[in-house]
Formats: sequence, structure tokens, C-alpha cells
Amino acid sequence: MTEQPGPADATPLNDLEEKLSHGDQPDANPVDVILSFLNNEVYIISSDALEGEDSQVEPLVLGNAEGQPVLAVFSHPSRVDGQYLEAAPNVLGTQGAAIIANIGDELGMVINPGAAYGFEINPEGIANIKRDFKRADEADANPAGLEGE
Repeated sequence: MTEQPGPADATPLNDLEEKLSHGDQPDANPVDVILSFLNNEVYIISSDALEGEDSQVEPLVLGNAEGQPVLAVFSHPSRVDGQYLEAAPNVLGTQGAAIIANIGDELGMVINPGAAYGFEINPEGIANIKRDFKRADEADANPAGLEGE
């Protein structure tokens, strides 16, 4: 069976894909892509199903061109290629910010591996996002930098 991309493959399906689709344009702002990723639902795949609120899953980790581990993350469930579903059939939605907050220091991330819209972030890039982007409620909680009593 040959792979045939569906008509939706070239059409952005959500805000994140809209931002990703403009990524190669001269006026594109990478901050817009990062903010969209952090503030929207994204999808990981796992061989484990969620059994309850406290259950843990092992998401699919791929190797990039340099052989480094990268967490596979998808902007929409339809972007998950069938080859990945064979290894990890459970598609789980979560906030992009939760992915960044919980990803290990040695792990990179690839958004939409093999799809029309995607990119890869190395571990240093993820560390930079953790450092430079705070949740709005965290940033507003102590605007003057005052210590609470």
C-alpha cells in the first residue's frame, strides 16, 4: 500500500499549523509559533493508554538525523502517520506548555515528523523556552518581585 497524503495535508487545521505554515516567510516570527505551541492542545502518542488522572505514559521517542532522541509531538491527530501508530496506538492530547514543562533535559522534540508542517527543537532550544516563556498566571502572580509573607 502506498502512502497517499490526504487533501488536508496541505491545509492548516488549527492555529499552530497556521503559524507553522508561515514559518518560511520573511516576516515570520518564531515567537508566534512557540506561543501557539505552548497555548494550544498538541498530541503525543504512546503504547500506554491513560487509565486515570494519575497514570503515567511513555510517549513515543524517535531518533533524529544525528541519532539524538526527540519526543514526537503532533499538532493534530490526523498528522500522526500510520507507521507511528503501529508502535504507539494511543493518541493523547495535552497542552504544549505541559510538554515543555515535563520534557527531560536531554530530550529534543520534533513537531509533526514527516508532515508538511513541522520543526525540530534541540534540548538547548527547549531549555531556552523554559527559561524565556512563563505562563501568564506565573508572570502576573508577583509583578513587583515582592516576597510574600
